[in-house]
Amino acid sequence: MVKFILSFFVLVFIGLVQPVMGQDDELKPTEGPIILGGIGLGGNLPMADMKDRYGSNLNFSLGGEFINQSNWLTNGEFIYMYGNHVKEDVLLPFRTSTGVIMGDDEQIADIFMRERGWYLGAGTGRLFRITKKSRSGIKLLVSGGLLQHNIRFVDERNAVGQLRIGRHKGYDRLTRGFALKETIGYKHLSNDQRLNFDIAIDFIQGFTSEVRAYNFDTGLPTKSSRLDMMIGVRAVLYLAFYRRSSESVIYY
Repeated sequence: MVKFILSFFVLVFIGLVQPVMGQDDELKPTEGPIILGGIGLGGNLPMADMKDRYGSNLNFSLGGEFINQSNWLTNGEFIYMYGNHVKEDVLLPFRTSTGVIMGDDEQIADIFMRERGWYLGAGTGRLFRITKKSRSGIKLLVSGGLLQHNIRFVDERNAVGQLRIGRHKGYDRLTRGFALKETIGYKHLSNDQRLNFDIAIDFIQGFTSEVRAYNFDTGLPTKSSRLDMMIGVRAVLYLAFYRRSSESVIYY
């Protein structure tokens, strides 16, 4: 599913770029400061400690960037992550010999585990122009912020008493901590100032710890030190505000 969605976005952006590349070469690149607000979609593969708990996830992001006249940039962004593949079976104590969980009504419970998480951060970097005729180029960015992830339980019939009234907190593996993120990708800023997007690779390293004091399913204290890492691909479409000497022009 992740590969399909990412391939779809790459093909869409390639289709959008082709008409732009065929425009009049006399178009001048937009100089000066630029403010951009973006919305993106992507996917991540877990690494280090995180791969033992989760499979791949998808993400949705909101953020903004400021690019100055010298092509130095600063950014802030929020990335929301969600996935359906939870490897760590925290509900194992409740399963029968056949692997099902019985509800309070003595019927098989419809309960599922989901991955949820987010990254909130800010950073700085540089845009390296490919040609003098275009503002587009290679984007390098380093940022720092907060990473959080946890297991979300979906109990369709609210049938499992062990997960009701806040008891799920003993099983959700809530994890939080400081994180670094490095981004490398291609930023397109069209000469007609209307098509602006990134296709980038993100690499996240989270120096985290589990928030709860101990886990109900194991009866053991939670881990105080984790290394949660992810690598992923993301496509971001931007609304750009171009600052000129005497006026501001908005394009999207």
